[in-house]
Amino acid sequence: MNAIMKKIIIVLLFLTVIGCILIFSNRGYYKNDYTGKYECPKNNVLLILSANNNCTLINTLSRGAVYIEAKYSIEDNDIKLILNEGSLGSYRKIYLNGRIKGHSIELYNFYNNGTAVFYLKNRFVLFK
Repeated sequence: MNAIMKKIIIVLLFLTVIGCILIFSNRGYYKNDYTGKYECPKNNVLLILSANNNCTLINTLSRGAVYIEAKYSIEDNDIKLILNEGSLGSYRKIYLNGRIKGHSIELYNFYNNGTAVFYLKNRFVLFK
């Protein structure tokens, strides 16, 4: 085998090892299967769930997007969002209750318009 073939094999092995390390090191980040970016087309609101039980509601209807920070908890596919008091925005409640059904989240009494359904848009959350 000549020197060029040896270098190619070494580079391929190195890239394979690096790829495996990246894949297996990211597995712990998604212990929470519900993390991701959810979108409610009815209200133009995004819900971003992070792995550390923090979440953000982003209302894109107004001129500038309104970001509302919150914590969430999930128990038996029931979800509860507890909004930070300093960032309630136009929400009159401190908490919102809902249910997770497959790749969607239903929040009850959202903006007093009944149920808002958020659909999973993107599994990857690269921040928070």
